[in-house]
Amino acid sequence: MVVLGAILIWFGLSRSDGGGSTVHAGERSGVDSEGSAQAGPTGDSSGELNFTGGAPKAAPVAHDSQARWGGDVPGGGSESLAEDPEYLGNELAQDDGSLPGNGYAESGVYEPEPVEQEVYEPAPAAYVPENRELSFGSGSRDERGGYQLGGAVPETQGLATMLLDAWLRADAKDLETYLKVGKGADLPASQGQLVAAFWQALAGELDAARQRLDSLRGAEGVTSSQLALLQAALDEPGARAVPSSASTSRIEPLAHAMKMVLLNDEARTLLKVREYGRSAVAWSDLIQAEVGAPWRPNRSALLGWAKELERAQNNHRFSPRGAWPYVEQKVASGDSLTVLRKRVLRRRPDLLLCTGLIAEVNGITGYLQPGDVLRIPTDRANVIVDLDSRLLMYRHGDEVVRAWECGIGKPGHETPIGEYKIGIKQKKPAHTTKGLPYGHPENPLGSRWLALELDGRNTSYGIHGTSDPDGVGGEVSLGCIRMRNRDVDQLFEILPVGSTVILQELSLIHI
Repeated sequence: MVVLGAILIWFGLSRSDGGGSTVHAGERSGVDSEGSAQAGPTGDSSGELNFTGGAPKAAPVAHDSQARWGGDVPGGGSESLAEDPEYLGNELAQDDGSLPGNGYAESGVYEPEPVEQEVYEPAPAAYVPENRELSFGSGSRDERGGYQLGGAVPETQGLATMLLDAWLRADAKDLETYLKVGKGADLPASQGQLVAAFWQALAGELDAARQRLDSLRGAEGVTSSQLALLQAALDEPGARAVPSSASTSRIEPLAHAMKMVLLNDEARTLLKVREYGRSAVAWSDLIQAEVGAPWRPNRSALLGWAKELERAQNNHRFSPRGAWPYVEQKVASGDSLTVLRKRVLRRRPDLLLCTGLIAEVNGITGYLQPGDVLRIPTDRANVIVDLDSRLLMYRHGDEVVRAWECGIGKPGHETPIGEYKIGIKQKKPAHTTKGLPYGHPENPLGSRWLALELDGRNTSYGIHGTSDPDGVGGEVSLGCIRMRNRDVDQLFEILPVGSTVILQELSLIHI
């Protein structure tokens, strides 16, 4: 592991007599103990918060120019040809994931791309600071990814986003300013003290945080959920009882942000000590909490978390040693993955499987050997595409296993929300309506095509690769979901025909 350096941030405790003592941060950090450490805000007996100390020397921000906040439309190519995938099946054989050709010979040989040995290093910073507060008005949407909702702004909305942004940047300067002279100065003093205690607990100053917790019980403006999260922050890192992923119902913003900070800290802690399963669940909950939050999604943060999720899931859901629900199937003489899959489905018709998924979770790298016992996942694979964050989440059950950036429909060709099923799957799709073969520079479909069906009927939409990877992450298609070829290639192998695909736009249901 590359040690980037341990940088301590401290916050002074202002005394009523004008004196003060310096509080130093521990090893807990929102970035990582090998990145920039964080310290906690402190306050004096009058309730005034004082944040002292210099800003952390954070790693340089490294982000794709397309990884922007909801509402921004990065530049990129657009499809000059009408996508009419309804005719794609005319020239290519249907591949339901059970046929040879998905990386397998009929003998059962699988030849995957080489995988490097897993060594944990924190992902580079990928944070783009922007204004995430919502604008509230008549109830109509002003732009994709933006919010224009009716009703009153929850009073903790601004404080919640300031806390989360400060944590992601490992810098409390803006949070301090917000609480002392910004809009946060009008909030109840107890809310500022709550945030100070929470930050302090994560920085390792447990005694001071406990004292504040005791003084905050029953205080006006502090909820029981917020106090429970502060209590959780006082527990041993890696053993905190953090609530599960958020629903899309009404959310109290500050508690939601506190939960996300805890999930981030737990996920990193558990990944470092190779508790891959628990780390993967924490990353999954964190990603879904941000997607379901009542503010514009931070796309750069989501993509950074997706990389960390992949590291954890390579040793959990995509590992034969992972602790995930399964049934066993013994390999018989002459078995290929296709034959084995069909035998499993005769025994368990409730399952949804493809050969690529069986190979991935079992780490199959060669011939199947008679007598081998394979683990067959019982949690159904499914996909959620969040249009606001332009993120495709591949899940087993309700746990995110992979998350990829994607492109969506451009204005006038918006991607239709709803629940679909995966239909025909094709490699190297031709654009048959225009007579464009696979690989033609004007064929926008890329390396793979996964058709979307609605009520048993093929639609004109699908998930596909692209001949213009720079457009991924933007509003560039005629309604389809675009992915980079390397990403859609993997999705193609592990997502069975019949899997549920939900295209959602949460800005329409946050109230």
